[in-house]
Amino acid sequence: MSDIYFERTHSFDFQTARSYAKQWLGEVKERFGLDINYVEGDGVDTASISKAGVDAKASLTAEKIIFEADLGFFAKPLKGAISAGILEGLDKYFVTKA
Repeated sequence: MSDIYFERTHSFDFQTARSYAKQWLGEVKERFGLDINYVEGDGVDTASISKAGVDAKASLTAEKIIFEADLGFFAKPLKGAISAGILEGLDKYFVTKA
C-alpha cells in the first residue's frame, strides 16, 4: 500500500488533461528538483517520479489522474507537507475551470 494515494476525476478531453499533467509535473520538477519520466500511451499516460526518499508514479486516463507515492524513512515525517503540495497541484490543474 502506498504512503500517499490521491485520485481525481476530471472532465477534460485526454489531450487537454495530458497538457495539464505535463504542466503540473514540470512545475513540481522545477520547484522540488524531482526526476520525472513521462510516457504517453494510447489510453494511459504514466509518469515515474523520484527523488531521494520518494518513489512515486502518476497515471492519467481520459477520466482521471492517480498519484501514489512510497516514502522512505526520512521522508515519512514530511508526509503532510508532501500530501498538501500534491493536492494543491491536482486542484490547480484538474479541478474543472469555469
